[in-house]
Amino acid sequence: MMRVELHFHLLPGVDDGPRSMDETLDLARMAVADGTGCVVATPHVHLVDVATIPERVREVQHELDRNLIPLEVRAGGEISPATEITPEAAEVLAQGPAGARWLLIEAPLEGPAGPFHASVNHLEERGFGLVIAHPERSPAVLPRAASLAARGHRLQVNASSIAGAHGESAREGALDLARRGLITALASDAHHSRRPPRLSEALEILHAHGIDGRALVEDAPVHLLRRGIEPERRAA
Repeated sequence: MMRVELHFHLLPGVDDGPRSMDETLDLARMAVADGTGCVVATPHVHLVDVATIPERVREVQHELDRNLIPLEVRAGGEISPATEITPEAAEVLAQGPAGARWLLIEAPLEGPAGPFHASVNHLEERGFGLVIAHPERSPAVLPRAASLAARGHRLQVNASSIAGAHGESAREGALDLARRGLITALASDAHHSRRPPRLSEALEILHAHGIDGRALVEDAPVHLLRRGIEPERRAA
């Protein structure tokens, strides 16, 4: 089964990811070399006009196909806490089938957790399942990661955290979540050549710690895209 990335900054010129289409193509080649066959393009939602994301994705897919880079790209986005998401924007950003749609929300890298939890509660009340991006990098959210998972939210850990790119605290937090079986998906959160895809490296590190992480980059993300987060299983 191919690897699938649910958190990947691939769109050029919209956020702190690739600055040009050439950089996007280079990053896509890195992803393919790392074993990935599909990514959800997840620009920072507060930095882009969400309505333009599908067309931007089509442009990237066209260039990938034209350059014979075997990577499928889907439209998505990374929601920062306190960012207002209209129904129209949610339709662009949400993944999964009707009745089981979910959104990717960013655990804050600094500051209090209050706005994050308020956003989580608000989106949950609107009927969305939630995948929480890089809780291991959030000092405010990491201590409550287990309780968030118990509520039915899915945790997405960054491969770069496991590889040590974000410091020892994030690395140990990621490994602890992995040991406790709380991670649903592993993703690169790649941005450019200085922050590249590192799934293979992270999987090797997990293996060295006695953890088989293959399902985190294959079965689980595929399931989330195809089946979503069913309401009856959100607290399972």
